Amino acid sequence: MSRNFGIGSRDMFVAGRMLLQRRSRNGFKTQYDYADRWRLFCSWASERDIKKMENITRDIVIAYGQHLQSQLEAGEHASASAPKNYVSAVNAVMKLATHGEWKSIFPGRDCGIQKRIYIATENKAATDAGHINAQRAAGDRISSLLALQRAFGLRFKESALLNAKAALKEAKIKGFISVKTGTKGGRKRTVPCSPAGITALEQAVTVQDERSMVPKTMTYVEFRQECYAIAGENGFVFHSERHAYAQARYRGITGAPSPIEAGWPRKERFNKLAEYLNINKTDAKEIDKSARQIISIELGHSRVEITNAYLG
Repeated sequence: MSRNFGIGSRDMFVAGRMLLQRRSRNGFKTQYDYADRWRLFCSWASERDIKKMENITRDIVIAYGQHLQSQLEAGEHASASAPKNYVSAVNAVMKLATHGEWKSIFPGRDCGIQKRIYIATENKAATDAGHINAQRAAGDRISSLLALQRAFGLRFKESALLNAKAALKEAKIKGFISVKTGTKGGRKRTVPCSPAGITALEQAVTVQDERSMVPKTMTYVEFRQECYAIAGENGFVFHSERHAYAQARYRGITGAPSPIEAGWPRKERFNKLAEYLNINKTDAKEIDKSARQIISIELGHSRVEITNAYLG
């Protein structure tokens, strides 16, 4: 039998994708998502010299899950759902490859992937100096992505797939940009555009290829892998720019720093906010609630409590 259980390709990723394509008519409605998640695993495994399915063991997949958990803790995933879905995709492919003999890995029990507690205990926002240093180290294209993420609170995928030329035109006419491509759950949203946003878009236009920030010679997945490798080498995290956006918007809306930025204990946040703004506690609560609702929508989240991870 040839490698990869004789599926029809010596390339582990291609073999897995072939299995998903064959199965798609019988229930894999999100075939593309599964294939994309399988690709991520294959890339991680290849770096560890694992290049055929026969060499994939439970210990390997558990180690992969633990790697995803460490990314979650570093703020690279907004919730535990993404890491869990990545492990589930590996299970799905391996079940198909082994005709059901693969024993599934449980993301929580086996890998320790747990639901995030949406209350920040440390400020993960990129400082102005950290942002500038990351831009200098990363090159023009990634520098533009960082600026877009900071100016509009975009996720990495959203910034990479943004049509900056169209967004710049829209921003100058309407004062906001529409975020449509690469959004979580396909949810479209609009985000207000500040002067910094115009600058970021103008910078992005100078390096944009065709209809997105992804080079025309690369796929999105290849570009993402390259960008994250560069980020790792230079010690910065893309998601920290999203934290910076949320905190800047909170200051702009309320006229006060967010609890995590100010260092206010969560139990005292309303008293501290009231004192800072010289208002009563009831009004402080309303101002905080309103700001979080606005920011939640602009970040593309469906739940206001998720803003606790950004604002404290």
